[in-house]
Amino acid sequence: SRRGALLRQFCAEALGRFDIVATPTLKTVVPMLAETDLEADPANWDRFMNCSANMRGFNYLGLPTVSIPCGFDPKGLPIGLQLAARPFAEARLLRAADAFQRETDWHRRVPPLA
Repeated sequence: SRRGALLRQFCAEALGRFDIVATPTLKTVVPMLAETDLEADPANWDRFMNCSANMRGFNYLGLPTVSIPCGFDPKGLPIGLQLAARPFAEARLLRAADAFQRETDWHRRVPPLA
């Protein structure tokens, strides 16, 4: 299958030398709800799809991922760090996420409420 070939290629090229791949969870800051409301404006489709752009490839390939807090945007909304690993490497992935959270306090911070 095409998915199997892509999975093998990704694992060889992106995970060949590394145990974990780190990306932003979202490729943009968190949009306002109205900016992704497709019923109100179908032109919001691109912004809506941008919300999952960095996750779709990992989901399609069936790779384990986790998103952990790593900061706040200028509006005070949370920013996520997405970690991905090889198939069946969930334990390694969760150890990496745990190590990040042990060294930072982003997961304990609460954004200011408007």
